[in-house]
This record gives sequence, structure tokens and C-alpha cells, in this order.
Amino acid sequence: MIKFFRKIRQDLLSKVKTGKPVGKYLKYAFGEIILVVIGILIALQINNWNEKSKLKNEEIKLLKEMRSALISDKEDIISNISEHSSSAKSCSILINHISNKLPYKDSLDFHFANALNTTRFGHTSSPYETLKIKGPDLIENDSLRIMLGEYYDRWVGYQFDLQKSSLETFNLAKERQFELFKSGRFWGKIKPVDYNQLVKNNYYYSWLTYTLGQRQWEAQRFKSLNEKNEQLINLIDNEVEKNN
Repeated sequence: MIKFFRKIRQDLLSKVKTGKPVGKYLKYAFGEIILVVIGILIALQINNWNEKSKLKNEEIKLLKEMRSALISDKEDIISNISEHSSSAKSCSILINHISNKLPYKDSLDFHFANALNTTRFGHTSSPYETLKIKGPDLIENDSLRIMLGEYYDRWVGYQFDLQKSSLETFNLAKERQFELFKSGRFWGKIKPVDYNQLVKNNYYYSWLTYTLGQRQWEAQRFKSLNEKNEQLINLIDNEVEKNN
């Protein structure tokens, strides 16, 4: 561009020195300048369009990866809901037997073990971590960008805090309950050392009532997380479909 204007200046000075008319040449030069400027503007516009297209393709690719991660989360969330609900049911059955001083039966062995069952949330966050590195503004849709932040930073974060507290409590309970039950598999069936003494054990009854509430609460929180998960998947599906 600089060379182009320098050439025009030199040609104009040359004509002035030789006494040749410059009016027609000025019109020609002005037309050339306009063409050059238009060409530059078109080139800039094409470059901007290519850059936007590149960013949009990058965004869609990342959204598809997030969707796969969310589907994986969803499967694990549903499994956690089932496990916590099952454990809560076992706690209710045991509380009923102990409260009403009902006689021992073999079927209780499953519930003794299931009440102590623990779960872990197998969360996948690598696509979201990639987004944080690239910058959240890569996601153009404001609602989707806000929802992603709430899901990963708030909802999933809270679920992990709850899980940490829960695991600490249940690991401690397992250690304390070794003396109450015979050797067995906590993920299968365990038998009480003395059922008649167990129903009189205030610690065990209190633990059951606490665990019932904890399991119900965790199941409810996972249900809420599942709803957020589904909303986020729908938002991503709409955004991807809109740009296909």
C-alpha cells in the first residue's frame, strides 16, 4: 500500500516537472486509490469472516465434546440416585425392625450391608477445563455459557463437597460397626454378632436415622443435578443444530 502511494506521488511530481496536465492523471490516481481501499476492506472482511468461522467451528467441536461428557455424567448420576435410594430403603427397613423389636430374619443381612453402601460420582470435566483455558467467551450463547458455569462450578462442586462429607462419615461408621457384625462383605451381606444386642444399641439406631436422611438428601441432590444435566444437553443440542 505504501509503495502504491509512493508510485503515484512520483508520477505526479514527474508530470508537474515536465509541465504536463495533471487533472486527468489525478482522476485516474483517485480511482486507483478507491479500488485499492475497496480491495483492502474486502480482504479484511473476508479475513474477519474466516476468523469467526474458525472460532464457531472450534466452539461447536467443544460443545459436542461437552455433550458426550454430560451423557457420561448422566449415566453415573442415575446410578447414584439408584444406589442412594436403595440404601435409604434398607435404612427404613432396619429402623422399622428395630423400632418395633421385630425378630431377626436372614433377609436383613442384605439391608445391614446395603445401609453401609457408598457411591462415588464419576464426573467428566475435561471439556469444561479446556473451555476455561480457551476462554468462556468462546461460547456465544449467553444462556448456555452461564448454564455451563453453574453446572460445573456450582452444582457439580456442591455434589463433590457433599460426597466428601458423606464418605468420611460412612468410612468411620464401617470401622465402628466391625464389632457389631460378623465378617462379611459390606457390598453383599453381613450378619450381626448378636441381633438382640444390636436392636438395643443406641449408636447403631442413631446412625441409621442419620444415614436415612443423608441418603435421601443425596438422592434428591443427584435428581436436581440430573435435571440441570438434561437442561444443559438440550441447550447444547439447540446450539449445535442452529449452526448446522
